[in-house]
Parts: sequence; structure tokens; C-alpha cells
Amino acid sequence: MSLLALRSRNHDSAAQDLLDELREDAELARREIREGRFQRSMALVTAFSAAVSGFEAYSQHQRGAFNDRWMWTPVWLAPPTVAAAGAALKSERVARRVLPAVALVSLADGVLGFVYHLRGIRRLPGGFRAGQYNIVMGPPVFAPLLLCSVGTMGVFAGLLRRERPEERTAVGRARGALASLKPGRREEPPVELPFARRVAHGRFQQAMALTAAGFAVIAGGEAYFEHLRGSFNQRVMWTPILVTPPMAAAAIGAAASGRVARRVLPFAAAAAFLDGLLGFCLHLRGIKRMPGHFGNLRFNMTMGPPLFAPLLFTSVGLMGFIAALLRRREEGS
Repeated sequence: MSLLALRSRNHDSAAQDLLDELREDAELARREIREGRFQRSMALVTAFSAAVSGFEAYSQHQRGAFNDRWMWTPVWLAPPTVAAAGAALKSERVARRVLPAVALVSLADGVLGFVYHLRGIRRLPGGFRAGQYNIVMGPPVFAPLLLCSVGTMGVFAGLLRRERPEERTAVGRARGALASLKPGRREEPPVELPFARRVAHGRFQQAMALTAAGFAVIAGGEAYFEHLRGSFNQRVMWTPILVTPPMAAAAIGAAASGRVARRVLPFAAAAAFLDGLLGFCLHLRGIKRMPGHFGNLRFNMTMGPPLFAPLLFTSVGLMGFIAALLRRREEGS
């Protein structure tokens, strides 16, 4: 056998080994999500979403010159939420006790911000009588509710169980089973409620699907009003509005039917996720096209298209993916 043929054979073998390892990792991730063992992953998503929403709140409220002290609250909440979610990667106690508490504060702050934005619209000339104009030109009405997605994921993270990547092999699974028998070991959430127990074991598909549907409507509505402000001067600006109805319908359908959850919801979630990434790239391009380009980044990020807002739409797609993989309340293993 020639040296070239031997190298080609080794290369093919290495590529096949990599594909097998990726398949194994994907199967492990699917199994962990079905069993409710993705606490660290959910904490990581919470940290990323908190950083994105905090920065977005800072940019948008800087446009309003922070003329109300309450406008600082989503900005102040971002660092402790990121810190708690980051610490939850290392400590199960932080994940169980600290992260949900901080997440609930973020959830409450999102609702409070929604009320304040409604009040801001009402105080504009014409109030709600000049409804569409004031909603478009006033404070973004649904933006604070997107902050609630951070709180929701943080609460779910606190109820989930830890991943066990060592269970990839039969030996690792056996060790995990022995470890679970040790006295004092407790994987159940500290809140002894039926719903908390279902979350801990991955049996909350309906709840996650409805959560994804709700945030899809919120994200789509916010995209509509923000893009209406820009007069939809590019056809691609319609994509989040077009993606929202099928995503919401698929998520609601998934709450009613396990078949819809398995066969329809993943495709709708993929469309929402990819559209969020596309929006981020287009918003980045929009900032680059402004006077000064990235050299005038602070001003352009404040007055230009909201850079990270589309990434919050990707979180809707991610919720849809998770819902598709979870088990239903009545399912067993």
C-alpha cells in the first residue's frame, strides 16, 4: 500500500471517529434533556441571555438618557444574573438557591418595565388614541417582557438536575448509579411540588412549549413595531414577523400533541433560531453602514438598529428545541 493511500485511509478513519463521537455526544445530550439533566447548559444559556438583554437595555435606555432611575434596573440586574448563572456551572447549591432567586427578580423587573413602557406610551401626545404611532415611536412596548425570558430560564435551571457526561460509557453509568445510592445524595429540587419534580425529570414538555409560544409572540410583536419604525425598508425585515406565527402555532400544537412536538416543532424552532442569527448579522451590517462605522460604535449602537435584539429571538428557537426533546407529563423513561 502506498504512503498516499495509507494517509488517505488514516484520514478517513479519523473523520469517521469524529463523526461517531459527535453522534454519541448528540445522543447523550438528547438523553440528558429528556431526563431533565441539563442544569449547567440552561445556566449557561441564562448567563448569555442576561448579558445580551442587559446590554440591549443599556443601549436603548441610553437613547432616553436614563431620565428615570428605574431605567437602570435591567442594567444593574445583568451582572448579578450572569454571575449567579456562571457560579451555577460550578456549584449545585448556587444553581438551586441563588440563581432562581436572582431570576425571579429579573422576571419581576421585566413585568415592571412593561408597565412603565405602557405608562410612557400613555403619556405621549394622544396617548393610546394615537395608538400605532405612539407604540412605534415611543418606548418599545414588548422589550421588557423579553427580559422575562432570562428569569424563566433561570428558574427552570434551578429545578433541573445536573448533567452526567461521564455516563457516556457503561462503566460511567454504573458509577453514577452507585453514587446515587450514597447517603445524603439528593438530586430532587428543594421545592417539593409536583411541577418541580416533573421539571427535575424532564417531564414538562407542555409547559416549555407554551413558554416558547408566548415568547415567540412577544419577540415577533417587538420586531414588528421596531421594523415599522424603519418603515420595513428592506424585505428581509419581514422575516421575524413571518416566522412568528408558525413558531407560535407549532409550540401551541406541541403542548396539545406529542407528535407535533417531535415532528413539527423542531423545524419551526430551527427557523426562529436561524432568523435570529440572520437578524444579528443584518443589524451589525446596519451599524457598519452608519456614519463613522464601528469607529463611532457607541453612538451608532445607541441610535442605530438594536444590535443584540435579534439574538433574543434565537432564545425562542432554543426553547422550542428543548421542548421538542423533553418528555410529556404522562411519559415514563
